[in-house]
Amino acid sequence: MTSDYWSTLQLLSVAARAVQRQSAAYLKALGLPQLGLHILENLNERSPILQSELARLVMARTQTIGTVLTTLENNRWVIRQRGLMHNQVAVSITEQGRTLLITAQECLRRLQLPTDAEDLRPFLAAIINRTARNSA
Repeated sequence: MTSDYWSTLQLLSVAARAVQRQSAAYLKALGLPQLGLHILENLNERSPILQSELARLVMARTQTIGTVLTTLENNRWVIRQRGLMHNQVAVSITEQGRTLLITAQECLRRLQLPTDAEDLRPFLAAIINRTARNSA
């Protein structure tokens, strides 16, 4: 059976997985975990931020965030300040982290997507918003 006979849901699901795999391979080549990209994006918008708050924003466990932050910190893409009140840890993005983020975002935008893929954004956002409302 070819994709001509697939339901819209199947097409959407397969397309999302294909793009996800391609972007994950690109990020892996940079040494950047997929979750690391989301962390850098959040830190770029609001830095410094408590590690626990960052975990909430990227919807990951604090322990998982800690592991990824160690990788990011070893590459000098983020810095952590320890010893705050109640053993809290604040995380900030570095200039090297910002440079990597910009590079990664630009390359991910160009990943073999058709030039008219941006036309899908309002439709995809509507699907996400509708399903989020229905599951709440």
